[in-house]
Amino acid sequence: MLIPHWHSPIYNYRDDVGKEIIIDVTTSVSPGLPANHVFVDRVIPYLEKHDVYRVLDFGAGSLRHTIPLLKRGFVVGAVDYKRGFERPVCKKALEKLRDNKNFCALEWPNEYYGNREIFRKKFDAALLIYVLQTIPEPSERRDVLRFISRKLKMNKYLFYCSRVNQLNDIDKQHRISDGYYKYPKREHHSFYREFATGETHEYMHKHKFERVRSFSERGTDQMYLYIKYGLFI
Repeated sequence: MLIPHWHSPIYNYRDDVGKEIIIDVTTSVSPGLPANHVFVDRVIPYLEKHDVYRVLDFGAGSLRHTIPLLKRGFVVGAVDYKRGFERPVCKKALEKLRDNKNFCALEWPNEYYGNREIFRKKFDAALLIYVLQTIPEPSERRDVLRFISRKLKMNKYLFYCSRVNQLNDIDKQHRISDGYYKYPKREHHSFYREFATGETHEYMHKHKFERVRSFSERGTDQMYLYIKYGLFI
């Protein structure tokens, strides 16, 4: 397994009164949403300008960011759990892309769809869009960044996109791990952990990613560079 202790997108917890709380990280983003407009309008041109050819889409879900990249000629390796790829909208997309030589999907732990040779080489950029905030275990957030750093070329790019200001819509009694669970009436809940912009930069720096620019005033759309020893080289 690429990340040994990741077996499932399902996490089982108990709250303070002993009620079982089931978190499913594949439910964090609606499968019908379009691609992030900042990514399409500003990030893709940035990647093209900086000679990025191969992109790793981590937490690819319904492939809503993978498909715009493929249309622009990028080679894309998409990563997600089997449960995420089994959504109807994603299954249709996977079927259409099965013979696309510029595409491969990696389903945990080691099932490939498409041109698996894509994962044998390192990538020029990685996408981490609405991912870290939805993972309830801090150790597994770190493992995500370790996995990405192993797959990225040195001095190449990580686009990180997050959500902010969602705490107003969350019942503060729904505390789980270091964040909160959402949608309490559902059988499977989503997890949310809010990271301030400065906190994100510090966290990324510890994992050898330095911010190179922001694509929005909100501070939620950031480009990082994978570097060595925490300093530019």
